[in-house]
Order: sequence, then structure tokens, then C-alpha cells
Amino acid sequence: MTDATGRYTWGLSSGNVFWVGAVDQCRDMEEQFIEWQKTKSKREENTPPFPVGMSSATVNLNVRRFTSNETYRIIFGLCLPDACGVDDVEKLLRLVEDQRRDDSSVRMTIGTIRNLSRGYSFWEDPIFHILSVAFVIVTVLVILGTLYDVSLRYRILQTEQTSSSMDNTTELKILNHAETADGKITMKKIWSVREHNGSSDVHNSNSAPRPFSEALLSFSLLLNLSKVFSLDVGADTLAPIHGLRFLSMLWIILVHTCLTVNVVSGTPVVPSSLVSARRRRCHAFSVVSEIKTFKSKAENNFLYQTISNSTYSVDTFFFMSGCLVSFLYFRTITRDGMKKKKIIRGACGEVLQFLGMVWYRYFRLTPVYLLVIGLIEVTSSWYYDHTMLDLYALDYQNCRKFWWRNALYINTYFAMDERCIVWSWYLANDTLFYIIGTIILIVGARFLSTAAIITLCLLIGSWTTTVAVSLKLEHVVSVQDPFARYESLYDKPWSRIGPYLLGMMAGWYLYKTDCEMKISKTVASVLWLFSFVAMLSIVYGVYGNTFSPFVSALYTALSHSGWAVSIGWILIACVTGHGRLINKILSWPGLYPLSRLSYCAYLVHPAIIRAVVLHGESSIHLTRGLMAILFLGFTVATYAASLIISLLFEAPVVSLLRIVHPLRKWKKAK
Repeated sequence: MTDATGRYTWGLSSGNVFWVGAVDQCRDMEEQFIEWQKTKSKREENTPPFPVGMSSATVNLNVRRFTSNETYRIIFGLCLPDACGVDDVEKLLRLVEDQRRDDSSVRMTIGTIRNLSRGYSFWEDPIFHILSVAFVIVTVLVILGTLYDVSLRYRILQTEQTSSSMDNTTELKILNHAETADGKITMKKIWSVREHNGSSDVHNSNSAPRPFSEALLSFSLLLNLSKVFSLDVGADTLAPIHGLRFLSMLWIILVHTCLTVNVVSGTPVVPSSLVSARRRRCHAFSVVSEIKTFKSKAENNFLYQTISNSTYSVDTFFFMSGCLVSFLYFRTITRDGMKKKKIIRGACGEVLQFLGMVWYRYFRLTPVYLLVIGLIEVTSSWYYDHTMLDLYALDYQNCRKFWWRNALYINTYFAMDERCIVWSWYLANDTLFYIIGTIILIVGARFLSTAAIITLCLLIGSWTTTVAVSLKLEHVVSVQDPFARYESLYDKPWSRIGPYLLGMMAGWYLYKTDCEMKISKTVASVLWLFSFVAMLSIVYGVYGNTFSPFVSALYTALSHSGWAVSIGWILIACVTGHGRLINKILSWPGLYPLSRLSYCAYLVHPAIIRAVVLHGESSIHLTRGLMAILFLGFTVATYAASLIISLLFEAPVVSLLRIVHPLRKWKKAK
């Protein structure tokens, strides 16, 4: 037990605060005791050998030096007899604390203590039972849907081979079918993967599958795989957005990899000032102590600004979301004369249209969102009670108590220590922006100038509010603290709505010009240069500079919108034929499947990073090469998990929603 218990080794001043001991060795002794006990018919409880268990204790160590004081948060592993509970461990540490009272150079205070041999059990958690039932039901539906799909394909193939009078050539994608009274299958038109269950235009009742059949096919693994891996751009997006979405997702995974792995690194390279004292307790990507050696190394690395200024990757998502909502809305209301139809005529119709759009988005996103929340609540509860390391995230208790805030997309309006999965702030903001944007679009369909004024006022209001809040808080932008004022400036909608509104403007412009723009090569080159210079200045411009509070306020307010303008030019140029090589990269069909998995990837990638880090049970000696390998591994694992979740939950939900969508019913009634 002594050999497996943690102790000071080396490098405390350089960041080695993990005195965890040999966790696996202690657990092996516990397993050996169980095997030994099986060979004994009777034994005395008070005589060795005893069953053992691992405990984790957090100790705050204040080291006084000639020039400064340093406080280190030590994670201490103790291998003790299993009978020793949390109170017993605390008594042992109190003895050590009392012995050090006379030493003025070192002060020790005891923090949290966890017994890693007891605590949370999956089988006692009702959320685990709910998740298990959900997975079983969905798995059964997927099996049934896939078998039904295979049977249809087989029957269609048989019909094609035996029927010599069939005029139209069929494809083995998913075909519209109907059964006649004698059991024969008649084919009227191809039900393509791209049109996706309920979205196709059906003009003949004989060609449409019955609702139950169509719903069952929504769970078909073959159909959903073909949708995910389809190399068609898709009717609901623009080709370059696939590339922008994937690259932005890679940036986010890279940042969260660096920040999370740094928490358990014996040689941290992320400045501790990235996180305020409050966030050290509640943020999943926080750091522990003030390690000046590595802090200065990180701050002096020019390329490290790619990590510290990663927030602009989210602005790209906001911009793309606003652009697609606007572009698709205006294109939809003018297609097939829909603007003249009763379904969107008058104030009552517009209210119903608004409710329908919000309803569709809510049920499009929420089922997978709640699934991931449940998975994270279960896994984080197990990690907290059974793993040596601690990432200081409170999901194990917050997701159980406050999941409903996430379900209503209002979680960003509460304190950080009351939030479940803190990275979901993006979804809360994007949902609010979607509601605001939908109202603007419905108004703009009838009163374009009024909608333009509303958009401009919101944009100016966002900038003004951000400047005012920044000045009030005396916020100063710096390399040392890029995430300062997180709860006031980073994740609040009034400081992040700018890119979304600019995206809506870009979407309207692409619709109005029919994705065409005539400019000279010289003008296009100048705009490309301006875009790249602006993006580089926004990300790396803080390096080596000291800003005043007023300049910092302007930078904080305008930098997100400036980034969106630069992304806007890239998108517009690529769509309108001025993108050349950039457009070829962003519109490469190989990126389409990865882009379609972005929503699930955003939700699950922090959970995957946590799982790997916490299962390590020890600190990591961090190097650039190791960080690169971890990033690549986490990326592959993220998209593999995203594919599974998408096939089981996301794709079926989308298909079912399109079946019941009122727009589809209107098309069928034409």
C-alpha cells in the first residue's frame, strides 16, 4: 500500500501537482485479495491481509519564497485499507497538516476527498435506465427499418428483372413504391437520398409510401448511411459551407484538446490566467495553478494565439447559420409561387409560419442534445467517484438538476457553477439568434426596408452594449488573459449576435443576386487580400501589444463582426465563382460527410476528450508532438462516435420531421 500511495517526486515549481501514486497497482491488490479470499473458507476480519481501496485527496499547498508565494493544488492518491472512509482519510491528512504548522515556509489546507472504491453505480441511476431503454428501442427500430429497406430493395430488383414492360430505369437508392391489390410493386419515380424521405415532390398517390412504411424507413441504416456519405451538395446548404464547417470544427477540437489535456499535464503549457478563480472550479477546460515558467513560454509563442483566440471559430458557425437561414428562407418562399399561397398569407399565417419554423428547429436539435446531456451526466458521475483525476467540471450534479435549462436553451443566463456542459452556450445563443432572425425574415418578406432597419439597429446595439459592458468592467484585452470576463463578454448573446446578423445579410445578398457577382479580378484580389489580413490581425494582432480599456472595448465589440465580414467574403467569392483554389478546397465533396456530422461532433467531442484523459489515471508529460497525436486521435474518435449517434438518432429524427412537415403536406396537395 505504501508503494502505491502517491508522494512528492519532482518538478513542483514546474507544474507537477499530480502525486497520484500507482492507481493500477492498488486496484490490482484489491483484485488479488478477492481471489485470495475465495480460497479461504474462514478468516479473521481484524487480521491481514485487508481489502484495499484508492482514495483521492485535493491538498492546497502554499509555498512561501523570498520574492513571492505560490499556491499549488495537489492531487494526492492514497492506497489504504478499504475500511478507511473519507473521514478516516481526512483525519490522516489533518495529522500531517498539524505537523507542518511550525513550518512557516509551507502551509497546507485540505480540499475535497473522494473514495474511489465506492460511490456512483450505473445500475442505481434512473437516467442510465432511461438511456438504456432509449438505445434498445432505437436499435430495434433501426434493425426493423433496415430489414424493411432491404426487403423493398430486393422486391424492386425482382420486379425490375421480371417485368419487361417497365419503361423507366430505376436506381437502387430508395424508390417510391406502392403496393397494388395483387401484391405487385409499381414504380413511379425515384425517391432519392438527397430528397430524403418526406422532402420529395409527390404528384401521384400511387408513388408515395404509406406513412408507417415511410416512418419505419427513417430508421434504415442503409438509407441514413447513404444520406451521410452522399457526395451531393444538398438542397439545404451551399457547397463552400461544408468546408468552412469542417475546418471550424477541427479548430474547436484542437482548442479543447489543448485546454483539457493541459489540466492533467505535469508540464502545463497553458497560462493559468486563462481562467478566473471562479471558473477554476466549474469550467471543464480550466487550469490549476500559476506556473510562471511555462506560462511565459506559452505567452511568448506567437502561434499559441491560434489557441487563445479560438473563439472566432464559433463566430464562423454563427455566420454560416445566419447565412443559411436567410438564403433558404427567401429561396423557399419564392419557389413554386409559394409567396402567393394561403399558408403564408396574412398576420395569422405569418405567426403560424414562425411557430412552425421554431418548432421544426427545436425538435430537430433537442433529441440528440438531451441524449448527449444524459450520457455526460452518467459518465461524469462515474468519473467523479471512480477516477483519480478531476477536471473540475460540475456536470455530474448540474446536468441532473439543471438539464431543463439546456432543454429550453436558456442556460447561458445562469452562473457558470450552475451550468450543464458549458460548451453548450453556443446552442443557446444560436437558438435565440434563430428566433430573432426568423422574425426579421418574416417581416422582410413583406417589408424589406423595415427588416433592414431592425437588423442594423440590432447590430449597432450589440456593438454599443459590448463596448459599455467592457468599459464598465475595465476589461483589457491581453495575451495573458484572453478569456477574461467570460460570463459577461464571452458567451452572452448581445456580444455574439453580430456574426449571425451579418450572415443573414450575406444570405439575402446571395439570394438576391442568384449567387452571381460580376467584379474584376483586380477587385477580387484586393478583397481576398483584405479578408486574409483582417483575419490574421484579429487572431494574432493582440500579440506584443498593450491596449487601453477603450481600445480593448472596441476590439471586443468589433472583432467578432470583423471576422464574420472576412468569412462572408470567402463564402460569397466561392459561391459566385471568384474562389478558385479556395473554393475547390472548401467545396471538395470528400468533406461533405464530415460536415454533416458537425452537430453531433460539437456535442460529443469534449466528452471523448474527458474519457481518454480521466481514464489515464495519471498526469501527462506534454509535448507538441504528443499534443498533435492526441488531437488527431480525438478527431477520429469524435467523428466515429458522431457517425453512430447520427445514424441512430439524428438522421431518423430529421426524416420523421420532414414526414410531418406542413410544407410537405402542402406540396402533396398541389
